[in-house]
Amino acid sequence: MSLLMGLRRLPGRQLQMSARWRMYSSAQKHDTPVMEVLGSRYATDEWTNATTAILDKTGRNLLHQESHPLAILKNLIFREFPDFAYYDALNPVVTTYQNFDSLGFAKDHPGRARTDTYYVNESTLLRTHTSAHQRQLLEAGVAGDTQLLAQAKNRLAAPNNERFLVAADVYRRDEIDASHYPAFHQMEGVCTFTRDELRRAQAPELLNATQLTDSTVIGASNPVQAEHSAEDVALVAAHMKRTMNNMVTRILA
Repeated sequence: MSLLMGLRRLPGRQLQMSARWRMYSSAQKHDTPVMEVLGSRYATDEWTNATTAILDKTGRNLLHQESHPLAILKNLIFREFPDFAYYDALNPVVTTYQNFDSLGFAKDHPGRARTDTYYVNESTLLRTHTSAHQRQLLEAGVAGDTQLLAQAKNRLAAPNNERFLVAADVYRRDEIDASHYPAFHQMEGVCTFTRDELRRAQAPELLNATQLTDSTVIGASNPVQAEHSAEDVALVAAHMKRTMNNMVTRILA
């Protein structure tokens, strides 16, 4: 699980359908290859590399099977953040913009390669991480996108998505071994502050059982964003690290 906390500058259904290839007749009466994923159809092209074996893993809804270990862990984590909105049924098909560009991935980043990512077509793919929904959900809160906001559980705790958790299945073209599998699950946390809120916020006290080792290095390879002061960064980092460590301590206690 990753937890993103930052400054803000701006004011589930369960899917059960399998995914598969189909051929549909085009208006020109030629057979046009179209991929169907969770009931939606997408045109395919030379980038398409998502196989039937992978597509059939979408819509399994392991996070919604009450007795499944993933669902149990998800609910334990949700309970640790009672003032967050929760998302656990977002569609795994996202755009390349959502998955890469909105997060600052370079155009030549290896994660964009067809050898690393399952593409539906050149502009659409199976998300490789829950971060693909960060900007989408933040913008939904600012714009008041009621259709997307309505998918949140515990919505009243953060009605404008100022704090939210995303749990989801993600997909990467990994070779299967003891620690890798092409379909797995992540959880993402986002919490925003105005500068006034940040100054008033107090980093949680560490629980007695928690030992915090701080190895964060700010430098050329991990610079402070221009919009943030060194004080901003220190306050956000302290809040995030203590929140995460306390969560792990309580869950494993």
